[in-house]
Amino acid sequence: MRAAINGLIFGYFGAGNFGDEWTLAAFLKGCRQHGCAFTPFVLSRNPAATANDHAVTAIPRQWRAVSMALSRCECVIGCGGSLLQDATSLRSLIFYCTLIVMARQFGKRTVLLAQGLGPLRRPMSRALARWALRSCHLVTFRDTVSRQLAERLGVPASLIRVTADLTFVWDEVPSRRPRFSLGVNLRPVKAPEATLRRLVEALAQWIQMFWDGQVLFLPLHHGVDDAALTDLAQHCRGTWWRRPHWQDNLDGIAQVQLLVGMRLHGLIAACLLSVPFIGLNYDPKVAGIFGDAFADRLLPLNFAPDAIAAVQRAAPEDPSRWQERTTAFVTDQKRKAAYNFELLRGVL
Repeated sequence: MRAAINGLIFGYFGAGNFGDEWTLAAFLKGCRQHGCAFTPFVLSRNPAATANDHAVTAIPRQWRAVSMALSRCECVIGCGGSLLQDATSLRSLIFYCTLIVMARQFGKRTVLLAQGLGPLRRPMSRALARWALRSCHLVTFRDTVSRQLAERLGVPASLIRVTADLTFVWDEVPSRRPRFSLGVNLRPVKAPEATLRRLVEALAQWIQMFWDGQVLFLPLHHGVDDAALTDLAQHCRGTWWRRPHWQDNLDGIAQVQLLVGMRLHGLIAACLLSVPFIGLNYDPKVAGIFGDAFADRLLPLNFAPDAIAAVQRAAPEDPSRWQERTTAFVTDQKRKAAYNFELLRGVL
């Protein structure tokens, strides 16, 4: 690999989302650890915050700035997350697909790393994703569900590898110091209003029976998760975790004895910290990552009111058994996550 090349890194950065900021930090750290040496230029919704938090050159998500950055870079890398999906907006998908195809047309080495794929609800979305994926030199997915979707879109198998989420390479985890019996993270989802109402009611009923006043509310995307958690907080007492830096959320999760969570990276953090968890499975990709090892710890959004208590009762009473279980899972995921950087090094 040539030394001192420039790389344009894109993802959902600078928006205050714990998982995306952690992904960027893990990517930068993994590159240093695995010999993927390049100077990163990171696209961001808040360039000043990204530059400050990650010690990188950050660029606004404006096409003039993107074009100037492309002219200076030899490689373009889509870093983690589920960038090719239309659940957030069609506009977001068009932005990422256009960037990928533009990079390839400019002769840049183009990679999508540790991605989730979908949902792609519109025919136009599927066509755009196919176009973008086939323009890449390498695509790695963090779950088999995403790989299967890519194959159905007609993406050549030679382009695709299944690895693991980039955050599994992270090794700066805090020590556990439980202060709260229960931590809860909810996020907005596109689901029938009745389903969401029953979800909050079932959680509230369970909390009132077992945990009232011992709850830590954990918004992992500040300004976004708050609304979903506020609906729950109206029914039960608890403490809000509000910290300015993404890494503080690892400390918050380390302070709970049990996490009930929706966001993928909250559950990954629980695994790295060996915090017992119950995952609320709002996206097939969550089950794609955790399903084999923790199928008994995942519930659908429309779970029956007594289901969460049943999962709690089935939880291992011996902490050492849970430690062994999470250690085995994390060890395997770390190995797969490191493979991202081996593959990236080969492309660079």
